[in-house]
Amino acid sequence: MNRLNSLTRFAVHCVTVVLFSICQSKGADFPEAEAEAKKHGQSAIESSAAAINQGDLKNFLERLASKEYEGRGTGDKGERMATAYLASFFEGLGLTPAGNDGTYFQEFGFNAGKEMNSENQLTIQIHEPLGLVRTFEPGQHYLPVNFSISGEIKLTRTVFAGFGIQDKEYNSFEGLNVKDAWVLVFRGSPKDRKELQKFGPLVNKAQQAKKLGARGIIYIKGPNPGVGKMLVPPSQNVGSNNEILPAITISDELAGSLLGGTANGSFKTIFESFYNGKKVTGFPLPYSISSQIGLNKKEDKGRNVIARLKVQENPSEEAIMVGGHIDHLGLGTRGGTRAKGKDTALIHFGADDNASGIAAVMELAQFYTDLKKQGNLELKRDVIFAAWSGEEMGLFGSKHFVKKQKEIKGDGIYPSISAYLNLDMIGRLKEKPLVVHGTGSSKAWNGIVDSIAGEMKIKKSDSPYLPTDSTPIYNAGVPILALFTGLHDDYHTPADTPDKIDYAGLLKVTNYLQSLTTATANQEMAPDYVKVKK
Repeated sequence: MNRLNSLTRFAVHCVTVVLFSICQSKGADFPEAEAEAKKHGQSAIESSAAAINQGDLKNFLERLASKEYEGRGTGDKGERMATAYLASFFEGLGLTPAGNDGTYFQEFGFNAGKEMNSENQLTIQIHEPLGLVRTFEPGQHYLPVNFSISGEIKLTRTVFAGFGIQDKEYNSFEGLNVKDAWVLVFRGSPKDRKELQKFGPLVNKAQQAKKLGARGIIYIKGPNPGVGKMLVPPSQNVGSNNEILPAITISDELAGSLLGGTANGSFKTIFESFYNGKKVTGFPLPYSISSQIGLNKKEDKGRNVIARLKVQENPSEEAIMVGGHIDHLGLGTRGGTRAKGKDTALIHFGADDNASGIAAVMELAQFYTDLKKQGNLELKRDVIFAAWSGEEMGLFGSKHFVKKQKEIKGDGIYPSISAYLNLDMIGRLKEKPLVVHGTGSSKAWNGIVDSIAGEMKIKKSDSPYLPTDSTPIYNAGVPILALFTGLHDDYHTPADTPDKIDYAGLLKVTNYLQSLTTATANQEMAPDYVKVKK
């Protein structure tokens, strides 16, 4: 009787719901914000010196990782501002635009999850008394997940499976008949069970439920301090854009009505018993659920910033490219946040990842353009400066660049791009060595890297296969090097802020970059390309 009353009261309360909408425009122009960012770019030139120095690096980085730039999420206002800022800076230096249609920008489309159409509904039928049905619209109390299958799921029995994890020593499904049922599961993993955290992502739980023959999966947040927002919108990429099985997230209020009136205790009691490890397996529920899920793919736009420093009046036949990604996670919705709880929706500033790399690109560009103005630029090859967007979502910007280069030049973009030097997370050097990845991608690299090391401690790594923008360019036949100062606990969280940067170390890395770029650009022959085995 308590179960019936709680669900009935809740359903009446939810007769009218407000459909979910995303408050921030995606893939759009922001004229006023971009105009302001252009001024920032002009000011950056006026307030900085030609020589590579720590103060300029700090100023550039703090601007990119500022609250105003909102974490630079791909296609969002912050990314539009950051790219406008950089393009204005490049223009002020007098660099040649190398984007589309005589601009510094190269736009690209990308899959930004999905959006709901009008065909979405959730219906819950209570077994006793027979025929009592409550129907909900998406928005306030449930939302489909982006990897959900679209279509109608007819009235289906329901089971609760704890955390939805199956491992050798932990099995949420033991004794449960999951086949052809909706499976309700808590998100995340049990407290103090680090070995089970790898099973926590939504995708992992969906794949496991599908493997066991479940009809669909329903996720519950509960009072879990390690889980972020309660409802996950279909616009958010949560690990896969592939359709897995019908999948939705529901509010704790709805979950409390479904679980809290059962013979197993209150919703909070049930959660705590599973979270603290007292219970592992779940139980059948006295409800059947049907659903209509309608999702369409959503396309957004991001943009790269590309500029060329010409050594002579005409472009050189070969060029060295130096770059890194300018995007980050925005408000935790672009790419994979590692934040917990309410922190998932905060600005992810991305000071090290990768405002540090772009600050070094800016400083190097200013250094070389000043030498050219003085008539002292002694390089044999042009230098192309690139800032990629969409890196955090799957290397979208650099992949698009490679695709377009192949369309223009055929399959071989080497040696017109003779080498690519990538900068990703170079702001936490401290006493550690600088990691130089990709030395196996050319026979020339070890000699070049060793010859310019000076007092810099270097740790070399042969592999060019990295989760950053150097990989698509390497796969296109270009030798690469990727500079990196290491991961840290603030990675992909709002705590990656400018005050954590080792600016003295960033200066050392930028000076090393300048020596590396100059040495590479002045090689008699372009670095050869070596295909490294994975």
